[in-house]
Amino acid sequence: MIQANPLYEEPLTIAALAERISLLSSQISSYISSNSLPEPGFGPDTKEVPETAEYEALRAPLNDAALDLLRLVNGPKNTLQEMYFRHYDLAALQIALDRQFFKHVPLASSSATPEVDNGSKASVFEIAEKAGMDVDRTGRVMKMLATHRIFAQVEDEDEEHETFEHTASSALLARDPGIYAGADMQMDDMLKAASEAANAISGSPYRSDASHSAFHKRFGATMYEYYEQRPDKARRFAQAMSSWSQYERQFSELRSGFAWAGLNEGKVVDIGGGNGHVSVALARSFPSLQFVVQDISPHMLSQAEEDLGHRISFQKYDFFTPQPVQDASVFLLRQCLHNQIDDAAIKIIRQVVPALERCGHGTPLLINDVILPDSGTITKYEEHHLRQIDFCMMSLLGAKQRTEKEFAALIRKADERLEIVNVRKSTIGLGLIEVRLKVEG
Repeated sequence: MIQANPLYEEPLTIAALAERISLLSSQISSYISSNSLPEPGFGPDTKEVPETAEYEALRAPLNDAALDLLRLVNGPKNTLQEMYFRHYDLAALQIALDRQFFKHVPLASSSATPEVDNGSKASVFEIAEKAGMDVDRTGRVMKMLATHRIFAQVEDEDEEHETFEHTASSALLARDPGIYAGADMQMDDMLKAASEAANAISGSPYRSDASHSAFHKRFGATMYEYYEQRPDKARRFAQAMSSWSQYERQFSELRSGFAWAGLNEGKVVDIGGGNGHVSVALARSFPSLQFVVQDISPHMLSQAEEDLGHRISFQKYDFFTPQPVQDASVFLLRQCLHNQIDDAAIKIIRQVVPALERCGHGTPLLINDVILPDSGTITKYEEHHLRQIDFCMMSLLGAKQRTEKEFAALIRKADERLEIVNVRKSTIGLGLIEVRLKVEG
């Protein structure tokens, strides 16, 4: 298969972009066909698109070209208006999640036939009644979402009220509790916090940390304090993070980027590991390893899975204090440093150093986190998603995602004896930085 260059140079024209879209679309179609994969669709039983490197190498530049074509065709005024009206779309999704619309439209039975009415539709009256709100606003929310192919309005002359059924997107939210938890969390706490971003900067234009973040501005507490005080929302957060981390693309770099099997019956210390979902995934892939999951939050630790209890233990631990485990084969910091400002991140790394000195020679510290690219090195579509995550950290915790150079600076400031021995970057998931203590002499 011919791989089109993911980046292209300006000036861009409608004709050039259309040609590029045609080429990339044909390549994606060929990839799907040659690998006997199901064709993407909008139906409720549509399978997810593949998460392979080959598919992503086509999907990202196609998104770049398609979005740029729309920007050219629509012009700057329409493009900007679409962007600054986007919060109304999110508001519709927020209502639908909060009032559980996705559970009020039944899913079709897989055994149903077109001749048999399997009750896969719901009238706006039925949805409103179950949601506990008025019919008028229920219908307006459903119609807004339907413009994004989240639900579909069905023509039914026998129904007194407008009728809706599931699409691929709405069915995914109905079927997958983890996806639902992630969407609900984003449309609830995170959207409310992000709306305070400008006010937070006005209040502290030269200082960014958890106490001067948009989240703190909105709720009067840091994100960690907020969830400690609200166990139900803490459980939703843990479920959302677990679901996100279990995506193949979020786990692949960690699983393949380090020689886990070479540790034999070694011990992995998962620092700030929450409910242990990452350790559980690694334990299933590498059955000889033992794991210690450390987290300061009892709410996160209480969500732990039980089926691998003989190989996974849990320990309450504050990663700003000296690391207590001194017989580890590897220490893992997964998505911890992006939650912290630089001084705090340096302190976290520094607390591991004495343990590295006492453990076996060459014991690594693995930092599994987003590694921001230099602008212009990947597609704008890929970079946009990574920048979204960076803004998420800024809004919630006054923190940030980092480039490879920024990570190197943190590690050097934590201890000059620490050196990066390997870096694996990813545009669709988390990168992996392997750090070891230099051998003196």
